[in-house]
This record gives sequence, structure tokens and C-alpha cells, in this order.
Amino acid sequence: MLVSLIIPVLNENENISHLWKMLGEVTAGISGTDFEVIFVDDGSTDGTLEAITRLPKMGHLTWRLLELSRNFGHQAAVSAGMEHACGEALIFLDADLQDPPELIPAFLAKFREGYDVVYGVRQNRKEPLWLRLCFGAFYRLFNAIAERPIPLDAGEFGLMSRRVGKLLAGMPERDRLIRGMRSWVGFRQIGMPYDRPERHAGTTSYSIRRRIEGALDGLFGFSKLPIRLAFFLGILVFAVCGIYLTYSYIGMMITGDSAVIGWRSIITLAFMLGGANLIATAVVGEYVCRIYFQGKGRPLYIINRLLSPENENGVDNRISAEDSGL
Repeated sequence: MLVSLIIPVLNENENISHLWKMLGEVTAGISGTDFEVIFVDDGSTDGTLEAITRLPKMGHLTWRLLELSRNFGHQAAVSAGMEHACGEALIFLDADLQDPPELIPAFLAKFREGYDVVYGVRQNRKEPLWLRLCFGAFYRLFNAIAERPIPLDAGEFGLMSRRVGKLLAGMPERDRLIRGMRSWVGFRQIGMPYDRPERHAGTTSYSIRRRIEGALDGLFGFSKLPIRLAFFLGILVFAVCGIYLTYSYIGMMITGDSAVIGWRSIITLAFMLGGANLIATAVVGEYVCRIYFQGKGRPLYIINRLLSPENENGVDNRISAEDSGL
């Protein structure tokens, strides 16, 4: 059996050699299985490419390198790996060793039991407290509003059968959240808890801005609730204004006072209406913006070169439209 290990990399030069050593040690004890490691370089600038091309080929473990033309983001890199994987099972992990390779045998054991998806559930995370709180809030907010919930604290680290991986890779949406898509397709799924360690070396390239963008893609891509909340907010503001207007007219008829009074309340209501309008417009804009970029039909990613131990110079760098993610 052939198993594909899909590893997106971005400036992971300090981790590549140790990761390769760990993969060699872990996979050596799995009999009857060959492994291909698909590195997807997402625009590295620190010598990561050179570090990968120097990796020695092992009898049961080899590598291929997909060099993207620029940084397209983690989800696009994972999708590129899925598209080009040849294994019966696809295993996803990061190069910083926060996704422990030691779980690969356990994932494969569940795969042989008939599970199409085996996902890791993070426990005892080593990130700062504020970041852990943000992650926890996102998962719980997502599950509160999404049509199809995702397992709490489950990232991309895990295994998919070939049919699930190819199904996800062929989905047309541009704004992707792989863990949400994985949950949406169904099939037999099971979680495996693990302790998430610190990075082996270096610093993460996954910025706060990228994390926020990913969270918004998930929230707006898997739920209609935000736009419905904007609708109900408009109804609420309309009702408050109607009640206040009715109260004002009744008071004027009872007292007979036609003087201009209550300007503070009028200003307050004007700000309420303006704020509600801006919120509703922003929510609609989020959906329209995603439709606009989806409608352009641009590829999710573009591959510059395909490299392997037999082709370290990238001779076959003429990529077809299909291979480029079109």
C-alpha cells in the first residue's frame, strides 16, 4: 500500500532535516507500506527548497516537491497536495513537528478498520493563553452557527482515504476550510486525542491576519446565519424606532406640546439606524465579495515546478492548466 504524507511548508528550513529523520524512523516500523512525502512549498524564502532537495531517498520513503509560484495560503497548499497525491491514504501534517509523526501508525490502524477520516484532536496546546482562548471561541462559534459542525479542536492533522481527499480537492470553492469540508462530506470518521507540542525550531509564518481571514472564510462559507442576524437586527431597530415614534406622538397629543424636544433621543436613534445599516451592508458585502472572487474562476494555486529525487533540477516544470489548480 502507498501512503501519501502531505506537508505544506513555508520558511521551515530549520525543521526539514529533523522532520525527515523522524518520518524515516516512524515509517520504518510499518511493514507492507510505502510512503511518498509531498512537500508543498508555499513561497518560502529561507532555503527550504534547497533543504528538501538534499534529503536522502530511503527504501520505503521518498519525496516529491510542489513549488508554488507564490504564497497562496495554507488551505490552498493542502489542496495542491491532495490533488497530486497518489496514495490510498492521505496523511496531513505540518513541518514544525507540532503534529507528531508518531501518530501515523495509529492513523493507519484506524484506516485499516474501515474509517475514511481519522482526525487529531488537540489537547494540552502549548500556544499562549490568549491564542488558545481565540481558538476555543472560534470552534464554538462555528459550531453554533454552521449547518454542519466540526469536531472541537481538530485541525488538518489527520488521515483521509483517497476517495475523500480527491473529493475535497475537486470541490470548486475558493475560500476553503479543509476541516469544515472534511466534516461536510461525511463517511466514517473518528477522532484521536493527542498532546500538541511546541514548534521544534523557528517561528510560525501563520500571521494573525491569515488566522482572521481563515476564521471569516469558515464562518461565512459554512453558514447563512450572519446574513440572517443582520436581517433580524434591522427588524429590531425598526421596531425600537416605531415604538419610540408612537410614544412621541401619543405624548404630543396628550400634552398638546408641539415644541421640538427629545433631540438627544433622535440623535441616538439616528446612530442606531446608521450602525445597523452598516452592519447589514458589511455582512452582505462579505458574501458578495466571496461570490465575486469565486466567479472570476482563477486557479486556487499555480505550480512553478515539480521536483523529485530523480528530477532535482525541475526539468518537468511545464505545468498544465489542470495541474495548476484550474
